[in-house]
Amino acid sequence: MTESRSTERGVIGLASGSLLRPIADRTPAVVRRICAGAWLDVSSLPARLRDPGRWNEPWQTFHNVGGGDFRASGEAILRQLVDIAGLRRDWRVLDIGCGTGRAAAPLAEFLAPEGGYVGFDVSRIAVDSCRRRFRRRRPDFAFHHADVANPVYNVRGSAAPEQYVFPCPDQSIDLVFATSVFTHLRLPVVARQLRESARALKPGGRFLFTAYTLIPGRGEPALSPFEPGVMVLDPKAPERAIAFDETLLRAVVAEAGLDVVEPVRLGAWLGEATYEGGQDLWLVEKPVR
Repeated sequence: MTESRSTERGVIGLASGSLLRPIADRTPAVVRRICAGAWLDVSSLPARLRDPGRWNEPWQTFHNVGGGDFRASGEAILRQLVDIAGLRRDWRVLDIGCGTGRAAAPLAEFLAPEGGYVGFDVSRIAVDSCRRRFRRRRPDFAFHHADVANPVYNVRGSAAPEQYVFPCPDQSIDLVFATSVFTHLRLPVVARQLRESARALKPGGRFLFTAYTLIPGRGEPALSPFEPGVMVLDPKAPERAIAFDETLLRAVVAEAGLDVVEPVRLGAWLGEATYEGGQDLWLVEKPVR
């Protein structure tokens, strides 16, 4: 999910700190996720108590959906979809890694009945939460559990993530988006999701996603080499944070049959940003042939 500038810098900086790193390295991924969620819940209590509109927000101890204000972050995602990707009210959208509905909430207000929404996530708890919260408000919104193996959210997943088929027909989607998803996926899984996005998109459809992008001369990230063109926060648990060389990521996008339609917007995770976001923002498009 979308992170604030300060939160995004903290994700890399805190986790790579010399004092906390040895402890984190010895802690199972699931335990790290629960502890991080509990810390975020405790930190958000004052703001939740002051604002009645936040009382029903999902608790991150059960599903860590990212730092910051749940509602404000969802609204920021909607603005990006409208201002950058050109989202219209009658479009059908696909939300990769829908979590507990951070983006689905504002989309439920924005999308017209003739539009539509499909979301999926590896966390069954998150998907069940969305189904309960949206079934009356937007019964046309579909939420699917992707039962694929994930070291944090679905350890006993029944399928490999490289084999997952998106829950939508060919050429049925106008806009796909994935915020803070590719930053936690290995390259073969990213390549698979790009190919599935290309399959699901209508000709001319767009895909907006975030990533940690390694660009020469930009700065030295607090990450370790992992594979050619790939750096990670923790080689023992690479899904914690993954960054890709820009050239490598562009090649994977092209192999999926998609075109990069504008320069990458730089997030605040590594120095100066060119837009209001923590991670780097990519906009790609399925060409009309």
